[in-house]
Amino acid sequence: MILNIQPTEVQWKKRRIYFSIQNKIIFFFLLVSLVPICIIGSFSYFCAKADVTRKTAQYSIDMLTQTVANIQLKLAEFENISVRLFINNDFNEALANYIKSRDGSSAFRKKNIEDYFNEYMISNQDIFAFMFICDTDNSKSIIITKDYYDDFSSLTKHFTETSSYQNIMVAGGGIVWSNTIKLNRNHFLILGRHIKDAATGDPLGILAIVVDEDKIDQLANLTLYNKLNISLGNMEQYSFIINNDGEIISSPFKMDIGKNIAILMQNIEPLKPILKYTGDRDYGNEINQGSYITKVNNQSMLVTYKSIGSKIGIGGKSGWHLISVAPTSFLYEELRMVGFTTLLLGIVFGIVAVVISFYVASLVGADKRN
Repeated sequence: MILNIQPTEVQWKKRRIYFSIQNKIIFFFLLVSLVPICIIGSFSYFCAKADVTRKTAQYSIDMLTQTVANIQLKLAEFENISVRLFINNDFNEALANYIKSRDGSSAFRKKNIEDYFNEYMISNQDIFAFMFICDTDNSKSIIITKDYYDDFSSLTKHFTETSSYQNIMVAGGGIVWSNTIKLNRNHFLILGRHIKDAATGDPLGILAIVVDEDKIDQLANLTLYNKLNISLGNMEQYSFIINNDGEIISSPFKMDIGKNIAILMQNIEPLKPILKYTGDRDYGNEINQGSYITKVNNQSMLVTYKSIGSKIGIGGKSGWHLISVAPTSFLYEELRMVGFTTLLLGIVFGIVAVVISFYVASLVGADKRN
């Protein structure tokens, strides 16, 4: 004889009521335990993220301000040397006499000019070379350098074909920093100005001070180079310098020198106001500094920037701007830890809520069955 043990309609109804109550209790406990944690965690994370970005940006700008001041002092040394030579009547007269001289006295007068250059190179070890590029006779050009004489000699012969020459001529005797020039695997910056005979006003040529780009890079990344065992592969936070054309003129990554910043950066819109040179620019104005987040070399970075200026016009008509980048992954590392901890707590509380809900639901089910 087969017994019919299938649940009756009443039993099915009781079970549906029990499961309905159980689901509601589980949902209620999950809602009460997880929703507050999610809301508080999300609010805390995004507020902390915005606060970290703001404070880091302000700290970075403060650091850039000090770095800019250091760069200004160094560049001012070179500019002041150029000014002293420019206003030195004896130097100007010696230069004019050398250009006019014939074979008999040319070597002696050239030695006189070289003595001026050597004196300043001894007093300032950061000067790599002096060049005088004669307007009328290239054979009268003078080069005093620590190394790469042949490369600099070749440069003087073709200097009139460069954009640096055009910028110097447009400046009309004003100081101009050139774009970075690569010679023999090294990069150099040239501070140039066009000079004339003080007595007659006749053009003489271009007086140029040559500086190794590394000297500027070391100032821009002083804290990095002070670290032991630093390598390019570990250099996530660094600074570089661009001119008003957006061209990188100094960087710890030498392969980037000469490239336009638009190639490396996804968004350069915030930088465009500082790339518009104006002769009466107030370099202390807020428009000449700022920060924003964008991708640099396909990596999310916090970018801070500040223009470089001085009383005597650092950068001449070219203009220089210091850019610092830091990966956002580094900035938010601790916050991600907090978020992960919040997630773990949410999971733990969720499990506890489910266990409690099952227990409460079983008690309610027992009462219903009774």
